Amino acid sequence: MGTTANDLDAMAGTPDAATLARRYRDVRVRTEALCDGLSPEDCVVQSMPDASPAKWHLGHTTWFFETFVLAGAASDHVPFDPSFAVLFNSYYNAVGEQHPRPRRGMLTRPPLDRVRDYRRRTDDLVLGLLESERLAEPDR
Repeated sequence: MGTTANDLDAMAGTPDAATLARRYRDVRVRTEALCDGLSPEDCVVQSMPDASPAKWHLGHTTWFFETFVLAGAASDHVPFDPSFAVLFNSYYNAVGEQHPRPRRGMLTRPPLDRVRDYRRRTDDLVLGLLESERLAEPDR
């Protein structure tokens, strides 16, 4: 196997904002690709109590960026949906309550389209911060 662009970035030390933005986009696109071909109903299935449904995972990874990146970087950040703070929190007790893991497959709401809208909005805001290099400032 040859050296990839990501390998070169890692060897170079701390990545710049453009590299972080590219990596962020790549990971988010890859996550969405994992769900390609799944229907909204497929994305609700929870095969066992310890494995979260795809829809919940899409929401949780978005919640993570909204909670720990956007809210931390912008004091005026308005959450996409305040109920998502509990719904998509996994085990971050210091951040608040969580929806019980074994019952995530029972969530019919929000619909998958709303979770994807949440991801798009959050991604746009995170990328905007990265591209403006506001996340790179040491006092943030």
